[in-house]
Amino acid sequence: MNACKGFVTVATGSDVYYKMAADLLLSYRGRGAGKYPFALICDRENEYTALFDDVILVDEFRKSTVDKLLMRHSPYQETLFLDADILILENIDDLWDVFREADDVSVFGCTLPLDSQAGWFTYEGSGKYKPLVKHLLSMNGGIYYFRRTDRAHKIIDDALAVIDDYDSIDFKYFDTPQDEPLMAMSMVINECVPCEANYPMIILPACERKVTADYMGNVYEGNRRSDAKLIHFSTPRTRLFLYNYLNAINHHPDAWKTRGNFLKIKSRFAAADAKFDLYHNAGAILRRCGMDAVVEKIKKVLH
Repeated sequence: MNACKGFVTVATGSDVYYKMAADLLLSYRGRGAGKYPFALICDRENEYTALFDDVILVDEFRKSTVDKLLMRHSPYQETLFLDADILILENIDDLWDVFREADDVSVFGCTLPLDSQAGWFTYEGSGKYKPLVKHLLSMNGGIYYFRRTDRAHKIIDDALAVIDDYDSIDFKYFDTPQDEPLMAMSMVINECVPCEANYPMIILPACERKVTADYMGNVYEGNRRSDAKLIHFSTPRTRLFLYNYLNAINHHPDAWKTRGNFLKIKSRFAAADAKFDLYHNAGAILRRCGMDAVVEKIKKVLH
């Protein structure tokens, strides 16, 4: 193991998040055959924390919606943070190569012009930070890379400081502080650029996008077998069949890869999946009708 580099996830509050973190770890070590140390930053010890290579206990805790920013307590010189609602499908150690030339803090995303409506906030609605905004940013906060530098710590500290101005900024999608809009603003005002690499992963927002699996654990996007190396679920999707069957395979790879077990779990989550599919199909229809704002309200209901 290379102690200079390591993966980190965060869990605070309910045991649900600790279990998700442990499921992520198991998928990295097992199905992903990962070689790097994996740390957990958390607010207490329990049966799940004992599984990790390093455990960092922290007292500071504002709310679970921004606790990812506790990643600044990583014990490694270089860190790849993974959100706890991720499951690994194949080895992802090549992420270190992807971010080799990255900024001190980086995410998968792209910069956008000031007149874009696609970022986490608008230029005109950036409040007191407007003089510092030179571009906008589209990003997903499932994976963060950062080096242990003063600049990296400043970027995370500035993201936390944005909480005090949250209501005065035209942030999209979330009415209350979340890590992604906070980090998007901080990265922009600190002129920190994202990684625009097209990494093979599946990002599943609260509604939209049909992804399934067969009884062997192969993942399909529509009718096409996916080559994704990881899936970033949203928290609502961890209560559905796909997450739970893939997780069962991770825990018991030999015992669970049968049609019988596949059908058993499929039936157990049939009602939850049907309800979710209703939201999914409604969201797709509303988007085609140009009613994106309504879709975002559906997402908030799911969360």
